[in-house]
Amino acid sequence: MVVAHDDVAPPVAGVAVIRVRDLGAAVRPAPPAPPDPGIATIESERLLDALFARGAVLPAPAGLVFRSAETLKQWLEQNYVGLQEGVAFLSGRCEARVHVRAAGHGLSAEALEEAAREAADAMRALRRGAVASVTLPDIQPPLVSSVAFLLKATDWPAFSDAVVDQERRYTDLRFEQTGPWIPHDFVRLDLGA
Repeated sequence: MVVAHDDVAPPVAGVAVIRVRDLGAAVRPAPPAPPDPGIATIESERLLDALFARGAVLPAPAGLVFRSAETLKQWLEQNYVGLQEGVAFLSGRCEARVHVRAAGHGLSAEALEEAAREAADAMRALRRGAVASVTLPDIQPPLVSSVAFLLKATDWPAFSDAVVDQERRYTDLRFEQTGPWIPHDFVRLDLGA
């Protein structure tokens, strides 16, 4: 399920939109048996991409199942204010992820620490151009930093230029920018569990 500000026809075959006021939940029937995780992920990504092309999307956890359309409508109604605020907050915004790696192979612990310090400085500079940022966990060398940035969609080119500037500044670091993505890292839906 994806909660989206959407008042048009479903974006993908086999998907229905359940509406509560000016919010819509894009849904499909739950399969009788658990689907292949790879296929389910691809289908979910297609749906999210189609919705994101139209506007703000609040992605729900993968595999979320409601007992009925009526249960979903009740949840949307009970959480309407927060969901509406979330859609408004994300409207016109996207996510960029920036991953920074230390250059070279077999870097010493000291070299990795220095690379991490430099990456932290670069990320501080990049945060100035973002609405919000989240440091991503599970960093494994040679990766020394990974951050998700929430950006105004119109600021994407300027942010990309700033990433290139940081890579020119820190020549021992390699920067990788990905996106624009749906802002997964900036959405936490309370499902009452």
